[in-house]
Amino acid sequence: MKRLTISVDACIETLALLITMAWADGHLDAQEKDGVRAAASVFNLTKELRERLDQLLEKPIALEELLFDGLSARDKAFAYVAAAWLSGVDNDVHTKEEELLGKLAAQLGFTDERRNELGRIARDLEPLRKDGSTWATELVALFKAIPARLEGDGTENFDVAFE
Repeated sequence: MKRLTISVDACIETLALLITMAWADGHLDAQEKDGVRAAASVFNLTKELRERLDQLLEKPIALEELLFDGLSARDKAFAYVAAAWLSGVDNDVHTKEEELLGKLAAQLGFTDERRNELGRIARDLEPLRKDGSTWATELVALFKAIPARLEGDGTENFDVAFE
């Protein structure tokens, strides 16, 4: 079994990105907020990091304010796949979400080819969403599924750790 680690910085910036994506339609409902908070507790984020997420849940920030510069190429791909997945979970990618994904790809330095490749990975992950599941369980499943898709061909077993 191969062990993959996801850094705290990658977790927090990806959650912040998902909050930004969820705000694209102009509002964030209580279920979305509760899901992010529950996922943050599963990932054992510090009190300070959880407080930062709470601030983002109350007031959206611009995509350019997210802190992607210190992330590795794999962590940037991880964040993009998560955002693309979120935009498609309701089977209706809003125009504003598509615009945000385009800006995100440019901000992360992705070519159109890489963006399309990561978009395919996100679409492959869509079955993670199950009837009756909570946002928290979906986000945890998403965060555990992405690394295996980015790192392998689906035939290897991966243990994903959040550090």
